[in-house]
Amino acid sequence: MRHMTREEIIGFIKYYTWGTLIGVEPDGSPYAVELSYGFDGTYIYCGSRPGGRMARCIKNNQKVAFKICDTDRSYARYTAVIVETVADRLTSHYDILSSVRCIARQRGLNEKAFDQVVSVVVGNLDSNSLRIPLTRISGVTTG
Repeated sequence: MRHMTREEIIGFIKYYTWGTLIGVEPDGSPYAVELSYGFDGTYIYCGSRPGGRMARCIKNNQKVAFKICDTDRSYARYTAVIVETVADRLTSHYDILSSVRCIARQRGLNEKAFDQVVSVVVGNLDSNSLRIPLTRISGVTTG
């Protein structure tokens, strides 16, 4: 195992489309959801169900961790990256549209594939569209 360079970490985040968002419950307990994400080279964009448990976690405490992992079935080869930061909740139409389009592109879809989500999220006080800055990142790999 070795620590990854920042360049390797960025490449790993750009390549994958699925990660784990970890938040903090009001009582201090951790809570995690797996979700698709987009990455523009600076921020990770993701979101969870409006009014759901993660949305409530983020409203209470915007400190998050975002984890992306890959391994083979024998665990002889693995890579893991974690981002620890404070998430920004997106509320403007422009920011949310940019976010969902980034997620669509990351997944190899037409960038307008999730545009219909924007009308559901904008103005919804229980929405949970997030922009995650790469404030503190680290990664390890056997590759």
